[in-house]
Amino acid sequence: MAPALWIELFSWIVVLFGIIGGFCACMYRFISNDTTEYDMEFVWDNKFRLKDLELNPKNRR
Repeated sequence: MAPALWIELFSWIVVLFGIIGGFCACMYRFISNDTTEYDMEFVWDNKFRLKDLELNPKNRR
């Protein structure tokens, strides 16, 4: 194979890994966000406390 084909193949691999890596990073950020406050407000309608549900509040920065 000519060197130009190797360069093109390598560039397509880099682009593919970039897309996959970006998708994984977005999914990680979406999944890692704590939804306890959302659940408490909308699902449970603040009827229970975190202690009642045996949940620990997440440390905020």
